[in-house]
Formats: sequence, structure tokens, C-alpha cells
Amino acid sequence: MTMIEGGGSSRIPMIDVARFYGIALVYYGHLVERMMYLGSPAAALHYKFVYSFHMPLFFLLAGFIAKESVQDMRVGEFVKSRLASRFLPLVFFNLLLVLLSLFVARDFPPIPLENAEQYLSALKTTLTVLPVFNIPTWFLMCLITVEVLHYVVYRFLRSSEMRVVLAAVVFFLAGYALNRQVQFFDPATSMTNYWFFNEAPVVYAFYLTGVLLRRREFLVVAPNRVVMAAAALVALAVVYGTYDLNQGPFYLIQAVIIVASGHGHLLWFPLTALVGSVMILLLARLSPSADWMTFMGRNALSLFCLNGVFYHHVNGPFAAWVMENFGGSGAVVFAAGASATVLSLALAVPLVLLLNRAVPQLVGRPREKGPLLPNLI
Repeated sequence: MTMIEGGGSSRIPMIDVARFYGIALVYYGHLVERMMYLGSPAAALHYKFVYSFHMPLFFLLAGFIAKESVQDMRVGEFVKSRLASRFLPLVFFNLLLVLLSLFVARDFPPIPLENAEQYLSALKTTLTVLPVFNIPTWFLMCLITVEVLHYVVYRFLRSSEMRVVLAAVVFFLAGYALNRQVQFFDPATSMTNYWFFNEAPVVYAFYLTGVLLRRREFLVVAPNRVVMAAAALVALAVVYGTYDLNQGPFYLIQAVIIVASGHGHLLWFPLTALVGSVMILLLARLSPSADWMTFMGRNALSLFCLNGVFYHHVNGPFAAWVMENFGGSGAVVFAAGASATVLSLALAVPLVLLLNRAVPQLVGRPREKGPLLPNLI
């Protein structure tokens, strides 16, 4: 696998392309979610398929690119790096949605934002439990907790790949058991998922899987393209054949929802999630590393967070218009979801370029200098 230079560090094109595919699935999944709420059984199946693996994929990719040298950083240096590269974007993209909500009413979710008291309550929730101003940014909040966990734990694992494997299994089982015993999104319970501490062990298992795949140089030296294509087709068949075998128990919706710690079956969930993630990596390795695809992958953080604009303001009205005029058949769901995904991503690109030029330090590039702010690291 060739490397390309960007942002002062070597990059793996396969990972950038895989991120692009993952981002497309995020945009698609959030759109069909709204059609599902409007009563489309086909949309519910599309939603369940995408959600069976797309968020575990992002944690696996985060582990794949995690640097071993992070373990050698002093505590203060590590904290500063996470604040600059993770926490600042979390705050910044939530503030963007706060400003938007002052001028454009939110369609979803139905969290009241009509006075200063409600904004203060939402701010408290955003800084402790769930970023309600821009819900897709929950991934950044959870990733921070996972990376802190990794910083503490991995120093005891990195000398042995077997320890990494065992740790992934132990953390997954412990996190799964914890969330089966306590539903942290249930208002009736006194337990609260501060910074997703409850979900971090589960997704850390996928993060460690990514670490292990990188150490084994998975697909870095690619096998024959025919072999990879056959493996991708087998992986697709496995995901398609198993995603609906996971019948729960779930929370909120009959599908895997990582943000709500809804995983379902102890075996079907990790199987489908891991095979689906490998499927995306195979597709990314097979794909040409076109400049526009790697650009989208390099800017996955901004694109992920900008999805909040569509999640809170656009998807609902668009889904209602589609359902009212065309129904909710499988073909309609796919056509509407795919077209909306392409259009949404295209509309987000100019803003990504603007942010990269004006405030790169606030969108995950703390080492870069900008016209408004100096480099933060």
C-alpha cells in the first residue's frame, strides 16, 4: 500500500477511502431512519443493515491509524492533544448548530430550545452525556473516552498481540454485560452514561481490532484483486445473511444503536459488525484512490459533524415529502437515500473547504496554522 503525505504525516489511501464509504453510510442511515419513523418497513431493514456495522467500522478505523507513540506521551501532552484534536471540534460543531438553531427551527429530535433556560439545560447535557445540539458528534465524545482508555491500558498490551486479542474479548464481554444489566438511556434508572463510559469498553474492542489489523499489516500488501473481490462478496453475503438474525434484545429500536448501547445478540452483533467492517476495508482496497475520495476521507471528521445540519434540519422534511409522493418501497428508499446522500455530501464540501482554510485548528487539524488562529500543537 502506497502512502501519501498530508498534514505532516503519512496516510494510507485505503483508510481514507474506507472513511469515505463510512461517511456515506452515516448520511444514508440518518436519512432512511426518518423514513423508518414514518412507517416504511423497507427503510427499517435498510436502517438495520447499515447500523449493524457502520459505527463499529469507525472505531476499528480509529484503532487502525492509532500511533504506538501515543503511549510514550506525558499525561499533560496527551491531554492537550485530545483537547485540541477531539474536544475542540466537538465544541465547535455543536456551537455551529446552536447558531443555526437560533434562526432555523430544528426538526429532530424534539428537544425544546425556546428560551435561555432550555439552552442552558441542553448545554449541560451536551458537555456531560450527549451532544444534543449536534447529535452525530456523539462519536467524538465516545472516541475521547476510548482514547483515554487506550492510553491507560495499551501500555500493558502492546508487547504481545495475544494480549491485545484477549483484551478485546474481555472488554467487549464486560461492556456487553454492563449494558445488558443497566439501560443508561432509561430515565427510570439513576445511572447516567457520562461521556459514554458504559459503551467505551464495547467499542474499544473494535478499536483494538483495528490496532491488531494494522500491526498485522492487513491489506497493506494486497493479495490478488480477484481474491479480494471474492472475499468482499463473501463478506457482503455474510452481513446480508446475519444482520437480521440479530433479534435483540435491543433498546429503543429493533436494531443495533451504538449511541444507545443497543447491541442485541452476544454473537450475531460482533460477527456482523466485524465482517461488515472488513467488507468496507476490502472495497476500499479494491477502489481506485481517486483524489476526491481520499479528500472526503481526510475530511471525515468535518463531514461527520456537518451531518448534524441534515440530521436536525433537513432529513425529516425530505423524508416526509418522499413518503407522501412516492411511498416507502425498497426501491424508493434506496433511490431517495442514495440521492440525498450524494447531494448532502456535495453541499457539505464547500463548507469543509472554508473551514479548512479559515479555522483548521478547530476542525481536527491543530498542528496547522490558519489566518485566524495559530497552530495549537
